[in-house]
Amino acid sequence: MVYTTQAIKRKGLGLKKIAETVKISPTTLAVVCCALIAGWLILLTPIHGYSDNGDFQRFMATNDLYSLHQVQAGYVVQQYGLMKYYNPLHLEHLTVQSVVIQLAVGLNRLFYSHSRFDIRFLGAVHYGLYLGGVAVLVKGLVGEKSRLRNYVIAAVATLFVADSSFTLYFNSFYPQTMTFILLLYLIGFGLLVSRYKAVNKWLAVGFYLSAMALLLVHESTSLLILGILFMSVGILRLPNRQWIHGTAAVVTSVLLFTCWFSANHITPEVRAMNKYQALTQGRLLATDQPEQVAKTSKIDEQFALMKGQSYYPTAYAALAPQTDYTQQNFSQRYNLPWLIREYTEHPHQFNLLLNRAAKNMLVLRPRLTGTQEKQGDHRPFQKTAYFSLFSYAAGAYYPKTYGFNCLLAAAIMIIYVSGLLRGLEKSDQQLRSHFWLVLGLLSIVVLVPPVTIVLYGTANFVTHLLPVAVCLTSAGLILLSDVLQHRLWRTNDEV
Repeated sequence: MVYTTQAIKRKGLGLKKIAETVKISPTTLAVVCCALIAGWLILLTPIHGYSDNGDFQRFMATNDLYSLHQVQAGYVVQQYGLMKYYNPLHLEHLTVQSVVIQLAVGLNRLFYSHSRFDIRFLGAVHYGLYLGGVAVLVKGLVGEKSRLRNYVIAAVATLFVADSSFTLYFNSFYPQTMTFILLLYLIGFGLLVSRYKAVNKWLAVGFYLSAMALLLVHESTSLLILGILFMSVGILRLPNRQWIHGTAAVVTSVLLFTCWFSANHITPEVRAMNKYQALTQGRLLATDQPEQVAKTSKIDEQFALMKGQSYYPTAYAALAPQTDYTQQNFSQRYNLPWLIREYTEHPHQFNLLLNRAAKNMLVLRPRLTGTQEKQGDHRPFQKTAYFSLFSYAAGAYYPKTYGFNCLLAAAIMIIYVSGLLRGLEKSDQQLRSHFWLVLGLLSIVVLVPPVTIVLYGTANFVTHLLPVAVCLTSAGLILLSDVLQHRLWRTNDEV
């Protein structure tokens, strides 16, 4: 069918009129859709989630939980045991994730059982926090008005935040669950603050509480500190008030201290594991001559056999990583400055690892996991394809090189530099704040992969790089919102 110009205009006006007459706002519509999509997946029987790939034990042990039966790998487990007596490991490693698990355990004891724990209580806590994060993010993207373009933005955001690659984390003990949820709050509060000409103190408090909680989820989230500091520049922006400088100094100091605490609040075993895998699944993995690498740190050549090995090997290991012999003759022979020097002297090999990181950045589902319970004809490690359009498209079609990520980040920042200049010219606070917000998100995209390689090697790339995927996609959503709302080319006075 061929439309005339007048017909197209009439059709557009008709859609606009329909959008304006709809009583449900774009934010509410997005929250309702996410509630239905995620709720069916994680709360109704048979439940879905992510199975244990070996990381559950330390979270379970410190939160008074244990496996009731011998768990078959690749299946989601719904029921766990609750310890009745003294647990010497209780909250030994206190994090935000542990606080959330303890809340779920308390609700379980109150409404269900004192001896058995149903993972759906944890899923329900995550679910409630998640819906709040969705509301904050979408509200920040679209504002108050029920315009057609705002429904489009809300729909695209829903495809992202409701993707099962993220929501399947809810029925699990992985800390990435709270990383994802808190990033929604952090970015959403940053967007909401930017809509006001003067700082809304409560929204600013929400931003900084989200930032502190995010840093305390896991030691790896401390790597997000530089991006968070960039974002905060757009939050504290009252040039005519003397106290703003003192406030900025205080909040920066608090964030830096929280970052330091999170990075160092780990057990000696975890510290040893990170150091070991930084070499075996990092520097040694990047070379065809691991013996030569070992020599540079006065490590016996026999340890070249450790190339690619995990600290907790699932198959034959040439040497046991935890033994005193290995620690004295291998792990204690190198340090972080040596690793950095090795990578700077061999940039090509480091680039190989960066490209490997890029290939895993948008592979959002953790490896060696299943998503379903053991029943019927479900196979171990089987993964559901339910509501996974975003993760499938990203994994299949997004370019998988680190250089492309850097070029994309540079291109987006060029757009926002022009937006910043226009914001300064027109005294448009929203444009200025969006510049710092996007700069913070893209700095995470560019800087976290190389730092992750140096500190952790390629171990658990998918889980370590989840914040990178969320930040890159969120930057794209903000750009989409700014383009559709003509914010980058004309002053938008809407709050």
